[in-house]
Amino acid sequence: MDADYTALIDETITTFAKAILTGERHLRERGLDVDRDVLDLMRRVGHGIVQHVLNALAAEVCAEAVQQDPELVVQRREDIALEGIFGPLTVESPYLWAPGRGGRRPVRTALELRHGQRSTAVHRALTDFGAEESFGQASARFAEHYGWAVGRTSVLRLVEGVAREAQSYVEQRLQAMRSDFDTPVAQRPGCDRILVELDGCEIRTGQLVPRPGRARTPVRRNRRRRRQEQWRDVRVGLVRRPEEVERTAVARLGPYAEVTEQMFSAAVGRGLSSRTQVIGVGDGGIGLPEALEEKFPGMLYVLDRPHMKSHLYDTAEALGYEADAREAWVHVRIDLMDCGSAGIALGKLRAELTATGNERLRQLVKHTERCRNSVHYARDRQLGLPTGSGEVESAHRSIPQKRLKLPGACWHPQTINPMLALRVLRANGWWKDFWQQRAARTAA
Repeated sequence: MDADYTALIDETITTFAKAILTGERHLRERGLDVDRDVLDLMRRVGHGIVQHVLNALAAEVCAEAVQQDPELVVQRREDIALEGIFGPLTVESPYLWAPGRGGRRPVRTALELRHGQRSTAVHRALTDFGAEESFGQASARFAEHYGWAVGRTSVLRLVEGVAREAQSYVEQRLQAMRSDFDTPVAQRPGCDRILVELDGCEIRTGQLVPRPGRARTPVRRNRRRRRQEQWRDVRVGLVRRPEEVERTAVARLGPYAEVTEQMFSAAVGRGLSSRTQVIGVGDGGIGLPEALEEKFPGMLYVLDRPHMKSHLYDTAEALGYEADAREAWVHVRIDLMDCGSAGIALGKLRAELTATGNERLRQLVKHTERCRNSVHYARDRQLGLPTGSGEVESAHRSIPQKRLKLPGACWHPQTINPMLALRVLRANGWWKDFWQQRAARTAA
């Protein structure tokens, strides 16, 4: 707000405090509960102020309309229902009419108030809850914190609408970052190294499809439908400088190419230029290193060491090694990979495969052959590089899984990327800027 209300606030504080001290009993016994009671009072005060201000503004714009056209008369008086952060509001919105010139609704045109609207503060609060927990729980949490209720379905529609705006915001922000890459290196040298991580997880999706046969609903006679479920890959990418803690995250349901395109833009935002050495870290999943290499040519890829060690243990168990023998078998091979002798480790694995024909060992050989140039962990540590992809795995838990993988959750495929955008706003610290831009667009 533009004006300074400090003096009025101080006066109000004094007045309220005196009234509470005079009118309330047993304050000494419940001192820590006074703030709860004051919060309820402030909600009532806030609601009353907003209601009074909106009604005053409505009367003002109607009076101005009549002043400009004295022949306007009130043909009918209508109330419009709004919802503000302090609760439901009712504002009078008269329909003014003049012979030969038709009608006018000044409250709608001048104040841009319409029946059923919710304030920006309500949108932000509901989105805040709905981006973190189920829509039913968000509805309950909102009622608990703000003292009035918005139904689950209304929360769902509101949050998904804001989520689509968030998706546009994220895409535009990343695209703006991407444009900096074309700046000549002499003007924008960028940083020496950029670390990129990429991994995926599955989210359950569902769509309603017609049931087989001719069965129809009894009233509207529509074809009966059933939910067709499918687990689909959501991919999360992280970008940061090796020496920094802060990172930029992207998340998307879609092919690797779409995710790596966003990662490239995020990397430019972190300092990527044509002279930057890119280091990729991942579990070596099929298609993952290749997707990163295509977007970041010349990348140094580091195969996740804990994953490789886990593969070795599983294979040793499949080969029948137990206890100390299993430990020794694994450590001989992982030690070779630590010092950059993946070729020797691979030779040992191939020899055992020839002798045993073990299927689990065959899978490990294929995996090691694909990633043999990505295992030199002693060198990686010396360069200050991570040898595990735990950071992106943690990001999976905090970005998509925490919200989209709640027990029983099933998402329409078209809803996933907008909801992921809300989670990315939080992860990247873009939440405040998104709401400021949204408010500016609304005001314009």
